[in-house]
Amino acid sequence: LYLTETEIKKIINMELALNSVEEAFQLIALGDAVTKPRERLPVGSSSLNYMSAGIDKQNLTGLKVYVPSKNGTKFYFHIMNALNGEMIAIMEANALGQFRTGAASGVASKYLAKKDSKKVLLIGTGYQAYTQALALDRVFELDEIYVYSRAEENRMNFINNYSSAMKSKLTPVADIESNVNNIDIISVITNSKTPVINSEIIESGVHINAAGSNHSLRRELDTKTILKADKIFVDDIDQAKMECGDLIYPESLGLIQWRNIINFSDVLKFPDRFKRNFKDITIFESQGLALWDLVTAINVCEIAKTKGIGEKINA
Repeated sequence: LYLTETEIKKIINMELALNSVEEAFQLIALGDAVTKPRERLPVGSSSLNYMSAGIDKQNLTGLKVYVPSKNGTKFYFHIMNALNGEMIAIMEANALGQFRTGAASGVASKYLAKKDSKKVLLIGTGYQAYTQALALDRVFELDEIYVYSRAEENRMNFINNYSSAMKSKLTPVADIESNVNNIDIISVITNSKTPVINSEIIESGVHINAAGSNHSLRRELDTKTILKADKIFVDDIDQAKMECGDLIYPESLGLIQWRNIINFSDVLKFPDRFKRNFKDITIFESQGLALWDLVTAINVCEIAKTKGIGEKINA
């Protein structure tokens, strides 16, 4: 089955993505799935990027592949039968990736942030920012999402484009150090190479999602913020060691140790161990897992088959 972006957008929504990503983390917690970190194969001035995952009991494997491009990157996802090697589906996967990335921050916040969270600070207004806001808007009964971008035009375009999709109010802010307070959740989704927030704005009890950087040389959080956190969670330790610049840098200076960083799936596996204290500062570092894509793709594929969406390709 071949599914285009247009067809997938008819199916996917945040509820489906939230359920899929949480299911993926449950599979990891139960030991029923494997996920392999992203690999980058240099090709001339670019690279072939790929990441994979598998679900044991379903005998399904998934492969995400893409070549970064300044003119717009196209993502593809393949689902294959692990028993006979047959191709089950090929999907154009930009929207799939956008929704699963936002959903991951939503799922992490569901377990790590205060249950009565009311105020969110969203830093970044690019392609991935919409689903970051949408996920938190669906998980919590929020009052307000403060939207920050360095450019006023970007802030206002984001609010004009997405206010109607949110239950909570979207409010532009020009200065995050003086214009916002009493924030419960901060979601950072930028492509910055240097930190975009510092520890001075981090108050006790806040939860931070850092989801924009997936490269060892990029950082969204400054070292003081990392050191200020009571607990730091990652989607996958092995992948974080390769890609999480926010942690790689302070670890290289001996300021933190990987043994103190927690796989988020452990929160589902040992819920009593990771109950939050009200004043805890928590961080979720999100690099992106192929298993999120695989579970989401499987669920999208099942709906597509039921509704007769997509083109069947005979081998």
